[in-house]
Amino acid sequence: MSSEQPNSIASDTALMALYQQFSAMPTPAWWFADEHVAAMPLPAARADWHSFSNRCDIAGLLRRAGYPVTLADFVVPVDIPRPQTVCYRVSKEKALVNYLINQALAALPVGGSLHLAGHKNDGLHNYAKKAAALVGGSADIKKYGGAAYIATIGKYAEPSGLLPDSDYTQIQEIAQSPSLYSKPGVFGWQKIDRGSALLVEQLPAFFAGFVQRPASLVDLGCGYGFITVMAAAQLPASNWLLTDNNATALLAARKNCEVSGISAQIELADCASGLSGPYDAVLCNPPFHKGFAVAGSLTDQFIGAAHRLLGRKGRALFVVNQFIPLERKAAALFAGAEVLVEQDGFKVVCLSK
Repeated sequence: MSSEQPNSIASDTALMALYQQFSAMPTPAWWFADEHVAAMPLPAARADWHSFSNRCDIAGLLRRAGYPVTLADFVVPVDIPRPQTVCYRVSKEKALVNYLINQALAALPVGGSLHLAGHKNDGLHNYAKKAAALVGGSADIKKYGGAAYIATIGKYAEPSGLLPDSDYTQIQEIAQSPSLYSKPGVFGWQKIDRGSALLVEQLPAFFAGFVQRPASLVDLGCGYGFITVMAAAQLPASNWLLTDNNATALLAARKNCEVSGISAQIELADCASGLSGPYDAVLCNPPFHKGFAVAGSLTDQFIGAAHRLLGRKGRALFVVNQFIPLERKAAALFAGAEVLVEQDGFKVVCLSK
């Protein structure tokens, strides 16, 4: 993890400020826990708290700390007691933030409170003021160390409306020819990622390097499945494993495989943990952010997972930002690393066992 980033995970002052308030919050309490929770010490668990996450790595951290967890696309089961308090360190994506605020305000009783944490450039003040206006009050916003803010929104009335959440719960068509589907809560959900598109452009050369065309492939960190859809069109008889740590992403990935007629195993796993090969090929556009932070160790984890999943003569195709030394990182595990192209701040690298 880069120590030079101003918002590194270890210095997420907004999350730290929120944690310091946990013990004083009225219960039952709900906690919407997004990816920024990773790698920070968690507050002591209490039985009258319930946490929600759409990421299996975050859910695992919370369970190991003793928190009851619902792992899904931030779906609230009907049998969970309604909260007196809801807390949430706001996410990067506006649609997700608005959706979770709507969920919180609907679930809370009159007299309950929503606690939002973040920094100014996260849009915290705007979220808090709009949320408060829906429930007949005003936001009490306090500043803490490290430019962190916590907004407390008391619920004085039932919500008069909803914050716009881009139809968060709906899987939506975002492209045609081929048809592609995605939804809010998935990284870059309304677009085709530039790095993934660059990787797809190199697929003919990558596949040509096999003695026999690959019959089994992994889309590692698949997102909504763009790479799979494009690659499967070139390998119509292939079998696929799509895996991601984001349950929301896999909803869209499954839809895309169904629409394109792709035979696929779809698995929720943190960097393919618990999954095994061998597969002929791995395709990967690994993340290098966790929440608001840059986490360089993520690349190492994905390289290790690719090596583990591949067969003896398998090959992997990665796209990463140009500043990431993928070739050096892969040298300990792979016999060869060839840069196929560098463009638009990205590079595509072929790794051979």
